[in-house]
Amino acid sequence: MIKQLIGFCIVIFGVLLLTFLLIHLVPGDPVEVMLGESASSADREVLRAELGLNQPIIYQFGHYLNKLAHADFGLSIHTQTPIIELIKTRYPATLKLAFVSLLIGLSIGVPMGIYAALKASKWQDLIVTLVSVRLSAMPAFWLGPMLMLIFAVWLGWLPVSGMESNTSIILPALTLGLGLSAILTRMTRTSLLEVLSDDYIRTARAKGLTESNVIIHHALRAALLPIITIVGLQMGSLLAGTVITETIFSWDGIGRLLVESIEKRDYPVTQACVLLVALSYVVVNLLTDMLYRLADPRVKFSH
Repeated sequence: MIKQLIGFCIVIFGVLLLTFLLIHLVPGDPVEVMLGESASSADREVLRAELGLNQPIIYQFGHYLNKLAHADFGLSIHTQTPIIELIKTRYPATLKLAFVSLLIGLSIGVPMGIYAALKASKWQDLIVTLVSVRLSAMPAFWLGPMLMLIFAVWLGWLPVSGMESNTSIILPALTLGLGLSAILTRMTRTSLLEVLSDDYIRTARAKGLTESNVIIHHALRAALLPIITIVGLQMGSLLAGTVITETIFSWDGIGRLLVESIEKRDYPVTQACVLLVALSYVVVNLLTDMLYRLADPRVKFSH
């Protein structure tokens, strides 16, 4: 567990350092964005001094780390809004979208993977495999507009975009969940097929256990580790902010906030979003390690 915590700190510091340096190397001046091209040089220098942008980069980075140590993310350069308030507003929307998408992916992918494994080398297995391959080949920037066109424009069943109603989450969650279900279907099928050929499965069947009991209580539990890996990686990606999907459906989550801050050269907001992205990945990885141990007691944490 100690190694995981040390790795946690190293990853976060590396992300902070690289993001800070890369953002300052990107062409564009936030002062010009705030004041406009017609502002005088004197006004620009005054604002640059107020924001600390005239200080050496190492000093700016140290000042930023000091503020983070006091849980102060600073103010948005563009709106002068506390960044913590922006995150409190946007991140819950990403959390909601991520968990609904994960629920859709699990409810479709795992049962279909089990069904395909039980019908291995039959026509049912072929159909499930073809569908999962097709879904995994559909990028979000294509699948999202197609779902929008069918269910919102043609049929008129769901809102086109936005977050005004409870049904607004269905289309973006489907866009993410269907892609996730395709990955889970293939992983569940492959993992389960490997387990079903083991000796202890044949022994369980020889004892007279029902097929459903053998699959659920014996085979599926042993096949969980690679499935947990995929779920952990995908959940980290979802929590990091699904930039394309949130942009397509005007979903005000952390991914869309990150894009907006980059476009406006809002350095503090960009840094806060990237830090949150890194934290999301690391926390999900730690939780995945814990789930490993619950799923298989033979898996131990490194000391």
